[in-house]
Amino acid sequence: MSAAESTMPTESAAPAVDPTATTASSGQQDYLDKGVSFAAQKAGHSTDASTTEKISDGIRSGFKKLTGKDVPIADKQ
Repeated sequence: MSAAESTMPTESAAPAVDPTATTASSGQQDYLDKGVSFAAQKAGHSTDASTTEKISDGIRSGFKKLTGKDVPIADKQ
């Protein structure tokens, strides 16, 4: 084995993402909720559906305060 081969990582440093983790609870999620959940998973955090909903509701209220308009993605509740 050469020195170059021994320094090469064999596995990715990123944690494995379970694609079925959000599909079980995605029945009530809209696209904003799914986007928040995806971003949290990519950042290495696991969030449940209620936390994801709270975050997306905060995004909606911040967007409305900033622009005066509703988010163009309808909220499924």
